[in-house]
Amino acid sequence: MNKWIEIDRKIISNNIKIIKSKIGPRKLMAVVKSNAYGHGIKEVSKIALKSGADMLGVMDVDEALKIEEYGSNVMIFYPIHHTDIPVRKNFIYTVDNLEILKCVSRNIRNKKILINLDVDSGLKRWGIELKDVLSFVGEIKKMKNVKLFSISTHIAYTPYKNKIEAKEKLERFKEISLKVKKIFADIIIHAANTTVFLDFHQFYFDMVRIGNLIYGIYPKDVYSSKSNDPQKMGISMPWRFFARIISIKEVRKGESFGYASEIVATKNMRIATLPVGYSDGLGMVPTDNVYKISEGERFWAKIGNKKAYFITKPAISHTLIDVTEIPEAKVQSVVELSIRRTAANRDIPRIYK
Repeated sequence: MNKWIEIDRKIISNNIKIIKSKIGPRKLMAVVKSNAYGHGIKEVSKIALKSGADMLGVMDVDEALKIEEYGSNVMIFYPIHHTDIPVRKNFIYTVDNLEILKCVSRNIRNKKILINLDVDSGLKRWGIELKDVLSFVGEIKKMKNVKLFSISTHIAYTPYKNKIEAKEKLERFKEISLKVKKIFADIIIHAANTTVFLDFHQFYFDMVRIGNLIYGIYPKDVYSSKSNDPQKMGISMPWRFFARIISIKEVRKGESFGYASEIVATKNMRIATLPVGYSDGLGMVPTDNVYKISEGERFWAKIGNKKAYFITKPAISHTLIDVTEIPEAKVQSVVELSIRRTAANRDIPRIYK
């Protein structure tokens, strides 16, 4: 096996348990959209439910159908955009279009459907306006086979960039949601994703929906010096991407190599080839194709505890790294790479530890 991904079940489980311990009696939605951020939707869904998650969150119906066998409630984030939908007792459909919802209600006849009403707080991707919430809810109340399960919003919040704005939007969402709760007493209010969870404890409402933090993903430069540093909580990363060196070449100082001979060695070098490129999701691209000792220091792989710097941008299926200062590197040596999880090719084997 020349390349593979190792995923630690125990770390995912521990991350979920830590998050769960921070939210008290509230519910936890484990977000497993986009193949669980590349970690594997089925495997992570099983881990999440065993570790205390109350329900799961996905982007679309296709993802929901992959995990319906687990019996958990599954919220579908994309809003209903047509009337032909599979009705499942544990699927919660997001809605933001009253006419489509009315058509769905007529089409499903005696069946019942659970819905999540999404409110647009400025992201402008989908959702209804705040001013339309109560009238929309009034129409839902007339539909006997439609149950309002929850009301949600997604705040476009970037830590330390728009905190005041985000707080004001969350306050407005809270105000309208509590009015809806007077009409539907058992609905779930939710707005807290990872960054809201970390920075706005007062807006956990009835449920938090966490994706990134479950997978150890968060802006470390922002939280590393804060009291709510996830690393101090015990959150860690379950994902590691490995490849084996498939070739090592010696290059003399001044020798040109690479496509169009565009790279010129600035020293005598040992160059290793990895069987990983941008088709695998390796997207770290140096800004200058001309090799410089300092340029490569922006991007690297790791062999043991040593950095092996990229020489140039990844090709479709291979990447060159500098192993001049790593004499122990040889063909078949294992190299660790940093690859964006959701971009990682799904055909790369996932090994669950």
